[in-house]
Order: sequence, then C-alpha cells, then structure tokens
Amino acid sequence: MVTKEELINAAKRADKKTDGPLSQNDFIRITGIREWQIENQFTEGGWSELKRLAKIESQPKRSKTLSDKKAITKKKTIAKKKTIAKKEAIAQEDVITELDSLELTDTKSNHEIIQPPINPPAQSKKGMEEMIKVEIAEFGELIDFRSLRHAPINENGVIYLFGMVSHEIGFMVEAVHAAFPDCEAKRHIGENRYQRVRIKFEYKSSDFKSHDYDPAGADMIVCWIHDWPDCPLEVLELKSAIDKLESKGMANFLPLC
Repeated sequence: MVTKEELINAAKRADKKTDGPLSQNDFIRITGIREWQIENQFTEGGWSELKRLAKIESQPKRSKTLSDKKAITKKKTIAKKKTIAKKEAIAQEDVITELDSLELTDTKSNHEIIQPPINPPAQSKKGMEEMIKVEIAEFGELIDFRSLRHAPINENGVIYLFGMVSHEIGFMVEAVHAAFPDCEAKRHIGENRYQRVRIKFEYKSSDFKSHDYDPAGADMIVCWIHDWPDCPLEVLELKSAIDKLESKGMANFLPLC
C-alpha cells in the first residue's frame, strides 16, 4: 500500500515534470497512482490536502510564462520572419525558373536533345540497398518450455511467458495496457483471499531504474533476469519460476479440460 510520504514525494517529482500547475489528472498520468489511493491516505482533503503538504502551487509557474504584451510581440516577430522567408523563397524560385527557360531555349537552338541517365547514380543504388535490408531475427537461449522454444530477449517475451504460467504461480490477470504500470492483477495469498497488485514488465529488473519509472506507481516487477539487488519493489524472476515448475514436473503442456 502506498504511504502518505510516498504520495507526497511522488507529487513533488511529478510537479517538476509539468510546465503549469500540477492537476490531479496530470499526477495520475505521470505516476500511475490511482485516485482511490489518494483518498485512502488523505481522507479529509483528498487531492487538495496532498497538494498542500507537497507545497505545490496552484498558480502558473512564473518562470515559464510570458506577459500578454511579450507574447504578442513574439508572435509578430515570428510572423514577420516567416513572411520574409516566404518572399525570399518565391524570388529564388522565379530566378531558377527563368534560368531553366533560358537553358531550354539555348538547347533548342543547337538542336540538342537532353536524355535522362539510363542508370541511376551509384550512390542511389547503395541507398536503395540499405533501405531494403531485412532485419535478421534473434533468439534467446534454448529452453523448450511448453510452447516457448527460446528464452525471452525483451519485454514482450516476458509478458507472453507470464501469461503462460500466471495461473500456476498464483496470479489472475485483470488487465494489460500500454500505460504505466503494464498490468493489473490479483495474487492468491491464502484460502479464498486475493491481493491486488500493479505489475511492471521488464526484461531485466534494472531496466525499471534505467527507464526512470516511479516506484510508487507499481507494486512489483516481473522480469526474466533479476539483476537489481537494491530494488525497492518486489521482483518475480520468471527464469527461476519456470525452473521450480520444471522441478515439480510441470514443464509440459497442461490438459485443455
């Protein structure tokens, strides 16, 4: 469960990432924290109380605003530059057209016929070859685990493998989406009892840190390789999880009915 202190720190970090006043919708979008989590911790004032404790200003940030007079002057300057550039481009085009006309007249007078080159320049051929290169697929180590022949080498492979074994390792997936965190699920914690968890998928657990995600926005990381000893979140390493399933004789396909 997210604490008050974690929410306050998350709000301060989110405020630094916005140009204007931080709204509740901005806060939820940046951190992945839900509205009900704010209400649970700040029962009296909700978002207003969180903003007050995090010392977030409600007025626009002065350092990033312009007065009306300066804004109008800036727009006029930009419009003037665009007009000058447009006039110069038109004048240059007229000169080029006139030169082309003179060249064509001179060519006709000498009874010359200009033929386009039959073969394109060598540089163009090279460019075309680079454009049509086919990307060669890469594969992970051979694991032959059920319908997965090779180990994951990216986040998508981790998601596929987790979906394959999630039920057996005690998870029920409710939703998978593109926004942070990647997955909302429920974990079996006892007889007839489940716990809601927010999951971020990564190929390596340390990728969470390198991607600069907010730990307050997720409950756990599901990865193929756990290489972050000081990770502040719970980590499920699928490489170890399927080893346990194999040791229990559960590596083969399960019956469909």
